[in-house]
Order: sequence, then structure tokens, then C-alpha cells
Amino acid sequence: MSSRADTSWTTPLVIAACAFLTPLLMRVFSRAFPPRRPLSEDYQLLHSRYNAIELWSQLFALIGGVAAVWFVIALRPGNTLWLVGIIFGWLVLAPLLLVAVCTLPRGLSRWHEFWQFYEMHYQISLRFLAPVYIFVGSLGLVSTAVLLFRQ
Repeated sequence: MSSRADTSWTTPLVIAACAFLTPLLMRVFSRAFPPRRPLSEDYQLLHSRYNAIELWSQLFALIGGVAAVWFVIALRPGNTLWLVGIIFGWLVLAPLLLVAVCTLPRGLSRWHEFWQFYEMHYQISLRFLAPVYIFVGSLGLVSTAVLLFRQ
């Protein structure tokens, strides 16, 4: 079997592993990296303001994953580790783009408020998540550029 045929099976498996492992890893890391601030009365205000964006961001993560699969299938790059970068990267980049589009036009303070809500909602510190999201998003951009350049 050719490596191109293998790609069509490995990509969905990577996405399925991400979908399964992400909630488990979030729970483990939330215990190791608790939020700076506990739930407060601000949480209800932030919840009413940002919960819809958070729910839509989950849908956008799914859309990013599906788009990554289509992108990889369309490029047919063969088996390469850059595929993992694209899959993980697009799963992070799509919801980040949505959050940016929904919050930044109202000012940087809304961007910060959303992430304060996110931290309280998931009970995990952004001191841990921000570097992870930056790394994975950057990896997604670099992986996409590398595979486009190779074409």
C-alpha cells in the first residue's frame, strides 16, 4: 500500500485521538495548574457574556479539524510529521480566530475578559494553556507553510 493511502487513515485517527484525549488531558492539567483566581461573582457576568463564544469555539475546533483533513487529503503529502502539526494546529487556530474576531473589535479588554472566563470555566491556568496554545498554533502555521511550499 502506498504512503498516500496510509495518510487517508492516519489523519482521521489523529483527530479521533485528539478528540478523545483533550478532555482527559484538560482534567489532569487543571489539577496540576489551577487557575489564578477561583470562581467568583464575576464568573456569572463573564459566563453570560462569553459562554456562547466558548460554545461556538468548540464547533470551530471541529471545523478546523475537518478542514485540516480536507486540506491534507487535497495536498496528498504522504506520511510526514507535518501532518500532525496541521491537525493539532488547525484544531487550535480555528477557535482562536473566532475568539479574536468576536472580542478584539470591542477592545483588548474584552479579549482578556474572555480568557479570564475561560480560565475560570475550565479551572485551568492560562499560565499553562497560553504557551501550549501558542506553540501548537505556531506549529500549525509552520506545518501548513512547509507542506504548501513542498507542493
